[in-house]
Amino acid sequence: MVRSDNIAKTIKNTKLTPFQEELIKAVKKVNEFKEACEANIAAIIYKQPEILYNYNLKLDEFSNNIWRVYWQIANDLLLIENKTVLDEITVGLYLEKHSKLSEKYDEYGGYKTIVNAGEYVQIENFDGYVQELRKWNAVLKIGKCGFAIQNKISDFADMTAEEVYNEYSIFLNDAFLHVESEVKSYNGLDGLYELIDKLNEGEGVGLPLYNAEILSKEIGGINLNGNIYGLGASSGVGKSTKAIEYLFPSVLKHQEKIVYIINEQDQNNFRKEALIWTCSNILKKPIHKYILRDGKFDEETKQILREAAKWLDSQKENRNITIIPLEHYSAKTVIKIIKKYHSLGVRLFVLDTLKESLDSRDEATWKSMERDMQDLYDTVKPAACNVGLFVTYQLSKSSGKTRHLSNFDIGQGRSIVDVMSANLMMRRPFDDEYENGKNEITCYRLEGKNKKTKIPFKLNRDKHYMITFIPKNRFGGTDVFQIVSEDDMSINIYKDIGICNVPEDW
Repeated sequence: MVRSDNIAKTIKNTKLTPFQEELIKAVKKVNEFKEACEANIAAIIYKQPEILYNYNLKLDEFSNNIWRVYWQIANDLLLIENKTVLDEITVGLYLEKHSKLSEKYDEYGGYKTIVNAGEYVQIENFDGYVQELRKWNAVLKIGKCGFAIQNKISDFADMTAEEVYNEYSIFLNDAFLHVESEVKSYNGLDGLYELIDKLNEGEGVGLPLYNAEILSKEIGGINLNGNIYGLGASSGVGKSTKAIEYLFPSVLKHQEKIVYIINEQDQNNFRKEALIWTCSNILKKPIHKYILRDGKFDEETKQILREAAKWLDSQKENRNITIIPLEHYSAKTVIKIIKKYHSLGVRLFVLDTLKESLDSRDEATWKSMERDMQDLYDTVKPAACNVGLFVTYQLSKSSGKTRHLSNFDIGQGRSIVDVMSANLMMRRPFDDEYENGKNEITCYRLEGKNKKTKIPFKLNRDKHYMITFIPKNRFGGTDVFQIVSEDDMSINIYKDIGICNVPEDW
């Protein structure tokens, strides 16, 4: 957070440049605009304390010291001391143990000040006040980065954060518009020999999916040049785990960089999955997930986990893997993340899970998702960032009874598949598809030098399997066969073992 007193300290004893002088004036003016929303936020928290739990507010987001003091008291009482009310007695008892805060609290008028501040505020407007606060904080960051904000502050007061963002996006686009002044055209039949040479060098080969040899061959791996890959499954089947198992080991092996944008779990879930995977696949000492869940490890388990941590820690300095948990999902936020990390050299992104944006104004969820998916493609396509995006999404509830999964089993907004280069769907086998079942599936291992020899086998009830469908594939065959994998997600061991043909549902 940029505060006027911080700037003054930074440039103390230094002759101010004209820009620095203007920036200090601008910061003071922004803080004047900020003061109202800071007061409103603090007042509402004291009126309805539980609202604080829904927002990840930080002290540095407040610039005006009076409201920093009232916010700090509320935050400490609610999140540290687990109080449920912020009345005058509760605050007074707390301040008896915090003399410095107490002095400022008294200086600013005590409890009466916060009561007066909350006299006219509406609790239902809290979200708007937070957005306003964060808009002004963004404006301050823009100013700190060297953009001229002095003459636009009054305009910003009537704009949303998104409109401010668009204002500067338009400015940058305009600045670079004429870097290449001509629209390029090409002879469609030119450069064929050069193209053959590039293809011969493997230009079309993507990042392989770990232990998914058959699947990687069918879709050509994950091509990082402007393609979206979808992975759909019913709830609980393992989409998030698969997004980790497929990609994170391959990224480490091939020294790529990946950003996981997650909205249903947090960074510790990834770390647990990575530890389990390393125990099973690198150390060959599997540990079941329930052991991590239950804790109270024995010495052998502790030692194995520490070995796994040591191996993963040895990869840490390469910064191949970045996890970004979203507090509230918005496609606009995802797009900003992709653009930022693309500029830092990242070529592969995972969005887990695609859903309706929090800020969507569409009445129908499917409309929001289809529009968001198109916006995501416009961001990653070759003419834009030219990166790869792996998206997980939910299949329809009815798909739980479907044997042969297809694009018709997409839960919300079937047209999201339109911009995908490849779409994958997966499910566990049904009970009657195992050996000796009414609808048992005959599977085939692919053997021989060119994997042309088919060795039949049946599904064994003592093993864990996953069946993967390919209902869209711009890089090879679509729905020619299904891929059978051994998949024990309790220890994160996964491997393609053959193919099968699941009959269409009639």
